[in-house]
Amino acid sequence: MLGILDKSGNNRHHKIKKSGKYMKNIEIAKKLNISPATVSLALNNREGVSEETRRRVVELKNDLLKNDLRNISQPESGGEIGFIIYKETGRVVSETPFFVTLTEMVCHCANKNGYSVEIRYYTFHDDLQKFLAEINSSAWAGCLILATEIIRPKMEIIAKMMQKPFVVLDAAYPGLGVDSVYLDNRGGIFKAIQYAVSMGHKEIGYITCDEKVNNFVERFESYKSYLEYFGIGFDQEYVYKVPYVSEKICMAMKEQICRKKKMPSVLIAANDIIAFGSLNAFLEMNIKVPEEISVIGFDDMPSAKYVTPRLTTVSLNNEIIAKNAVYRLTELIRKKDGQHNMVHMQTAVSVDLVIRNSVNKKSGEVHEENPMHR
Repeated sequence: MLGILDKSGNNRHHKIKKSGKYMKNIEIAKKLNISPATVSLALNNREGVSEETRRRVVELKNDLLKNDLRNISQPESGGEIGFIIYKETGRVVSETPFFVTLTEMVCHCANKNGYSVEIRYYTFHDDLQKFLAEINSSAWAGCLILATEIIRPKMEIIAKMMQKPFVVLDAAYPGLGVDSVYLDNRGGIFKAIQYAVSMGHKEIGYITCDEKVNNFVERFESYKSYLEYFGIGFDQEYVYKVPYVSEKICMAMKEQICRKKKMPSVLIAANDIIAFGSLNAFLEMNIKVPEEISVIGFDDMPSAKYVTPRLTTVSLNNEIIAKNAVYRLTELIRKKDGQHNMVHMQTAVSVDLVIRNSVNKKSGEVHEENPMHR
């Protein structure tokens, strides 16, 4: 089922037999005579867009999705797989470009392999054991599980109760014995720090958030680990923590900047949404980016190309994640009964650093004084 947004942000479900042509933000922008950045802001429910514009963007997106559904066709074989989108809070797994594109690519790759896809949403309101019982009694040949918001204890329950072959996306659970395809978060943070060091930075800070999802935890732990690798000491004064709510990030950053006695020369953000909010805070406080502080994001959202300065960020390979997950699931389905749980694979998909304009080359001077304390 394909989730279609209503005006309150809720999803209505439809079954996908064949994915149609994917409507990109730039195409929506052309139809509405607005910028792609505005489309992204509207779909991500961020500030800077009028309610009327947001309504028009969401309605057009939904119309296009409905049109795709009217033009669907049967896959080559009659098999069906499920795609479970697990939303513990829904604040991280939202209608952002990463998750929208990943969902589209999963459906596309499944169709190419002869499977139709049914999407089901799990939320914290649902009874997990009852939900899994329904999955086990379904006609699905197997399923994919978007596990971005699944903590390990919940995944232990899923692994114990699930009777279908399944592959986990966007999370890894070492030692648990589940197949997974996930982002190389460690590699992404390594590349960000390596680039910062190559640009002369030694005071490297980090912006984390209050969401304890796997990706954010791993990125922060990797940050602390790779500082040591590059011979840089960890300084708690250089760590900022913000709520994972777009409208509150800017204010939280401003409060911490005023409170701290010193600032790093570069900040790595847990993801682009946090980076955007931080850029707004610096703008409102007249702190120049990248002249006075540099910023590196993580996700390479479409807006990263349009903010000022254009954001240097870690880019994700959504298509590779989807292809590997679908391929592994079809392997498990084709194995004989009882063999799909004998050998498990965990696949880390590499990420890339996209260099733009938000990181300044340092000339060697010490950069510790907080500009707000001059």
